[in-house]
Amino acid sequence: MNENMKIILIDFENMQNIELEKISEEEFRIIVFIGESQNKIPFGLVSEAQRFGDRLEWIKIDGNGPNALDFHIAYYLGKMIKEKPNNSYIILSKDKGFDPLLNYIQKEKVECKRINSILEIVEDINDFKYKNELDKILENLRKIEKSKLPRKRKSLKTYIISLLKQENEVIISTIVDQLFIAKYLSEENSNLKYERLEDNNKLDQT
Repeated sequence: MNENMKIILIDFENMQNIELEKISEEEFRIIVFIGESQNKIPFGLVSEAQRFGDRLEWIKIDGNGPNALDFHIAYYLGKMIKEKPNNSYIILSKDKGFDPLLNYIQKEKVECKRINSILEIVEDINDFKYKNELDKILENLRKIEKSKLPRKRKSLKTYIISLLKQENEVIISTIVDQLFIAKYLSEENSNLKYERLEDNNKLDQT
């Protein structure tokens, strides 16, 4: 492995909408972690992965459990950092349970972060697509009683489809990703948390 590489560790249990087509195969090395019970990988993802050659690796973990895959990622991350501390490490997962570990690693002067979407490293996140749709979603979420807000990504997507009368999976997934990027949403143990609905402002990055 070359020095100063950018390595993306993908939590495939948490992130199955992975836009590999947006990533340069020369710039990144990618490791995809797959749960023991995950036996289906979308053809589009496999097809796009082929262009990375040996710069993309699939790791199917051993054992089931709510945090089994997370521990595997943590193990491989620590092992790689020990061998190559000058590399940049990125975990692709919406699960903020990784954040305490990454904060500790950053204090050790290792470049390491978690991202909610590939969009965060390949596009200007201040130039959001579907901004009008995002503002409409925020406006309507603020009207919902807190205890009745969607708590799973699947139920949130269903809500957005109903609200926007839009069923395009790519558009819906992009909108959800952008809500995470703008920090209106976070996720821990597969449950959604709404961080800034009380702000009453439209979509921004503050």
